Amino acid sequence: MRFVSSVLDRPDDASNRKSVRASWHVVAGLVAAGAFLCFSGPVLAQSDMERQAQCELSAIRDTRSPLAVQYIRSACNWLVVNGDSLLNASNKGYYVCLVRQLSGAQSNEAAAAIMSACRASNPL
Repeated sequence: MRFVSSVLDRPDDASNRKSVRASWHVVAGLVAAGAFLCFSGPVLAQSDMERQAQCELSAIRDTRSPLAVQYIRSACNWLVVNGDSLLNASNKGYYVCLVRQLSGAQSNEAAAAIMSACRASNPL
């Protein structure tokens, strides 16, 4: 029994306990960081939903055409999801044109003409 207490009382054991304690702090930090990263996804999704809502609110204001509203919503969705992608850069102009030009469309006929003009000026 005396041998056990003399082994535990060595100075090396105190430094070992500190390193074990420090290791547990590192593990706890990694767990906390992992939890933060896991739960940051919904925050990003909420941000995308807010961006889409802002796009729609800015464009739909005085729009009376149901077709225009439908295409504005679709274009805002595309811009939020794909707008920053370099792979889709060639399509971005078309969707920006829809959001800008369909805003305020009063009839489905006017909306169809605007969509056709956006397609012609920004070929996909």
